Amino acid sequence: MDQNGKWYRNDYSNYVPGYRFAVSLGNNDNYDKVCFSKISGIESTLDYEEIQEGGYNASAHLLPAPHKKHAALVLERGAAPYDSWINKLKPGMRLGTWLEVVLLDAAGNNTERRFLIQDGIVTKWEISGLDALGNNILVEKLEIMHEGIRYSK
Repeated sequence: MDQNGKWYRNDYSNYVPGYRFAVSLGNNDNYDKVCFSKISGIESTLDYEEIQEGGYNASAHLLPAPHKKHAALVLERGAAPYDSWINKLKPGMRLGTWLEVVLLDAAGNNTERRFLIQDGIVTKWEISGLDALGNNILVEKLEIMHEGIRYSK
């Protein structure tokens, strides 16, 4: 509520949509940006250890474990016939640079939200099942393990 007791009206134009994004490989102009229909695995978790202290029985102490876990980054898109850097990636191939996921606004312009994926290695490539009786588009899926994610502006 504001000072006059009125509820704020939500202005959804200030929010970044989750369905507009592009992926590029490093800051190299030789590689074009590639659009994907779905990206999952932009997350990082920290394991912890529970330690019981003798004489203190109310709760356990939580200590961070020495390493973080990073989920596999999964990129999905409709298969395209044109030649792109993404078509050259095969399982076992190291990216050797940052993979950048940039969120786009409703007009397709870059926003200030971007995620940098550090030192990735391609672990899986697959296409959706081929079905002569269906009318779905062919979906290409790429799975990348990495050493970390950094949020950048």
